[in-house]
Amino acid sequence: MLGAAGDAVRGVARTMTRAVGAATLDVSSGVARAGEAAHAAVTGQRIGPATLRVRVVILSDENGHALTTADLLAPSIDRADAVLTAGAGIRVRLTGVDVEPEPAPRQALEPHANRRLLLDDVLGHTEFYRRISATGPLPGVSIGVPITVIVVRDIAGKVTGCSLGISADWVVVQACLFDAQQPHTYDDTVLVHELGHAVNLPHHPDRANIMYPASSPPSDVRGTGVRGWQSALLNANRHVVPGAPD
Repeated sequence: MLGAAGDAVRGVARTMTRAVGAATLDVSSGVARAGEAAHAAVTGQRIGPATLRVRVVILSDENGHALTTADLLAPSIDRADAVLTAGAGIRVRLTGVDVEPEPAPRQALEPHANRRLLLDDVLGHTEFYRRISATGPLPGVSIGVPITVIVVRDIAGKVTGCSLGISADWVVVQACLFDAQQPHTYDDTVLVHELGHAVNLPHHPDRANIMYPASSPPSDVRGTGVRGWQSALLNANRHVVPGAPD
């Protein structure tokens, strides 16, 4: 009992350390971007598009079979690039799509969602995700590191994607989202929605907004709009590499 309590305390401390470190970087990054924007406005200099790097890891099931393919993922990556470019001036650059050959444990293939996933993270049950993600041992301590999109088999509850926000540099999405031959599960807005959470965007009540919480294909898919304040938050995030002056 004491051992489990000690693990939980250490997990909370680890999660808080990551979150505080990430928040500090986001604030400093935002201040720097504001200074750059002010300088550009004064000098008439044009700043090129910023970049968000994304890496995808496709899990393999108990039999070693990949849950989806890079080709099926491509439209969702393209949609993410289109949405963030139009709404925030941020290009999505795919750094790679990798299949994790090791059969994933059941808890990784079928994770919990939201608060339960956060609890699993605190208790160290998401170590498989951290091991295969693109960041170092202390996520959130570097500027411009990729967000890792991990493709899983199923997520508990009526959830098709999940992000832990500021405390993690990875998100999980269900494999069924990417098969256009399955119109009742295909949804190319979920990946960019979860990327939004990973760069600190909360849910938005407008159904036309990319951060609207619900999306029900094929007839009731959320919109892809981005508000001005959301664009500002996106560009201030530590994951986003600022554009260079033209």
